[in-house]
Amino acid sequence: MRFRLAQLCVAAGMCSTVLTGTARAQAALDDTSSTAPSTPEPAAAPVEAKNDVDYGVGLRLRNVRIPQGELELFMEQSPGGTSNVGLGVDFTRRRGNVELQLGFEFEHVTPTEGVYIESGKNVAAGDEADYILSPERADASLGWFTVEFTFLNHSQIAKNLFLRYGGGAGLGFITGSLKRIDVACNGATNSSVEPGCVPPGINGGTATPTAGGTPVKYDLPPVFPVVNAIIGVQYRPVPKATVNFEMGIRTLLFFGLSGSYFF
Repeated sequence: MRFRLAQLCVAAGMCSTVLTGTARAQAALDDTSSTAPSTPEPAAAPVEAKNDVDYGVGLRLRNVRIPQGELELFMEQSPGGTSNVGLGVDFTRRRGNVELQLGFEFEHVTPTEGVYIESGKNVAAGDEADYILSPERADASLGWFTVEFTFLNHSQIAKNLFLRYGGGAGLGFITGSLKRIDVACNGATNSSVEPGCVPPGINGGTATPTAGGTPVKYDLPPVFPVVNAIIGVQYRPVPKATVNFEMGIRTLLFFGLSGSYFF
């Protein structure tokens, strides 16, 4: 009986040793497999950014103005500023967020009718004043037709909304004319021009026309330089269409709305 028990114990010890060794071997194999370096997956090829060129055509509507305060930087007296509406068309080449724009625009540039005194003159001391006539009185209206190139960049500030800014240059061609009556003011001063600087027959004026009351054309150059500086926002409701709200200088101050469609 003791002999059999010993045999069983020996057998059990051997089995335990074998099982323990097998478990350790299996753990070693598992550790080896878990720490084996994995083969890295190949990196995806970089996606190239698309910079397709689009061509578009658009319309613009602008309010062009000269504030009275700006006029009086160069004059002793003016009756008010000017404000006129211009219409134009744009032809645009767009690549990414950069636009090159060729624009054509026409507007009237009509000063407010009234008394204008040049800088440095004093009507109380005998200097003449200009009484600029409205288009209705003068049977003529001053305007200009412009052609300009403008570079514009865009920076995204929200979904479909971009900051729009740029500048350019071009030429403006004068159309029509601007007429005045030269007058010697009677009892007027630079700060109080009516009725002494107003020609007779206009708003009860009492001035003395120095050339018989005949309207005289201003001698304006036929071509003016156009300098652009623009800032605004651009809304893109769809990738091929834009709506622009902008302001700036186009030789004259302007506020405007424009839109383009790209093909």
